[in-house]
Amino acid sequence: MSAKPHLKKHFTASAFVLKAERQVLLLKHKKLGVWLYPGGHIEADETPDAAVLREVLEETGLVATFLNARDRKLDDEAADVAALHVPYRILCELINDPKDPHYHIDLIYLCEVKEQADESCVDNTEMGFFDEAALEGLALFPNFRALVKGVFRDEAIWQRVDEKVVPQ
Repeated sequence: MSAKPHLKKHFTASAFVLKAERQVLLLKHKKLGVWLYPGGHIEADETPDAAVLREVLEETGLVATFLNARDRKLDDEAADVAALHVPYRILCELINDPKDPHYHIDLIYLCEVKEQADESCVDNTEMGFFDEAALEGLALFPNFRALVKGVFRDEAIWQRVDEKVVPQ
């Protein structure tokens, strides 16, 4: 696949929010009718790290924390340089909107729940934590099904969740 050069590219950030019980948080997308992870557009004034945590909070009411690595050795406070978290995956996805076809460059992160926030800020009412077996009964895009199954089968990810070890 090669992205059509004439179409706009929007940067987005999404998260697999994981629980130690080997469950992943999914939301039913209102327009598409399929289950996806929380995520959305990165605003002009925010980093991808800030965007993904904001999107998780807005869509689920959960305060999340990263499981992805961040190379703190590259931070330089004097020069105002901070290393960001490394995405788990990056996808270029065609959004076939009849009015505005474009691409999402989706930076996908791994997170876990830090705390429950104010539920009044939640955008989505159809959501839940699902184990791998429950995926079979859910409407998922084929590539998303493969992506989430890859998360379930990656023992290194679950070891980080189980040990509560956040990589540096």
